[in-house]
Amino acid sequence: MSDDLYARTSPALLAVHACERAATEYEAATSGDTARWFFAITDMHQALTAALVETLSGTAGIGALPRKLQQQWLNYFENRGAADAQPPADDRVVTFGELLERACDRANCHNMQGTLTLTDDDKMDLLRLNDFRNDLAHVKPRGWSLEIAGLPRIFRAAAKIMRQLFGMAPLRLHLEEDEITRAEKAIDTIANR
Repeated sequence: MSDDLYARTSPALLAVHACERAATEYEAATSGDTARWFFAITDMHQALTAALVETLSGTAGIGALPRKLQQQWLNYFENRGAADAQPPADDRVVTFGELLERACDRANCHNMQGTLTLTDDDKMDLLRLNDFRNDLAHVKPRGWSLEIAGLPRIFRAAAKIMRQLFGMAPLRLHLEEDEITRAEKAIDTIANR
């Protein structure tokens, strides 16, 4: 299989690339091109989601899945030598809000090698970002106006969480040093503007 025939990525790489795009769009939006907020929102949400999924997944790769699906995968892993063993057909992850909850839960400290520290305001801002992203991802036949006054605060909260996630071993282990540096530069762009 030749590398030039396939495009490959992972949650960790998606987190890096989406974070870089979010920083670029954020800079443009805060410099007066306000329509770029719509792109900054979707890119930052993707960066956060990808980083959370990578960090929560654990060595079995199932930590971001719903509990019932985790159990199905564990049963498959235990019985995969059996002739009739079939892996679960589903690999959906939990909601963004549940990813945040799990990332703050000490019960997941082993998978993540740490936990996120979120204030109530951070959580509210990140869930608001999720609401904005949902409106954008599920396009409806109408126009959309967005009050931008609170967006820099929301993005600073997102950058704070991204910095925590990129400091955790599960995310760092799946990236090259230059990829980590690029992500940190993008996070700094958002946090310091």
